[in-house]
Amino acid sequence: MRTRSAIVCMDGDDHLETITVRDLQTGEEQAEKTSHVFVFIGAQPLTTWLDGQVARDDRGFVLAGPDLLHGGSRPPGWTPPRDPWPLETSVPGVFAAGDVRAASVKRVASAVGEGALAVTLIHQYLERL
Repeated sequence: MRTRSAIVCMDGDDHLETITVRDLQTGEEQAEKTSHVFVFIGAQPLTTWLDGQVARDDRGFVLAGPDLLHGGSRPPGWTPPRDPWPLETSVPGVFAAGDVRAASVKRVASAVGEGALAVTLIHQYLERL
């Protein structure tokens, strides 16, 4: 894993064989043999539009489910006679899935699964109204 780095070149014939990585602090470039690359970008949530609407952590990720409980207490203003369900935000019946959620895995496959679970939870929530 490299931080403060950028891949500036990817080479190979029929598949990836080497990458050139630039250190963004020193400008030094280094070639590395590899056949795979995992790029992790976009780790900053765009949730400022939720200010005052749902609870978020200090980095802006939406708190949901058990992450809303503090010392066993439900979030302020929580009215249902139950703890928040998984993926449920501090607003009952509003669910968050994927990268925007504070405790998510931050992977596409997980986000897809969470989205499917959120649909199921929404149906359960609506059935209880």
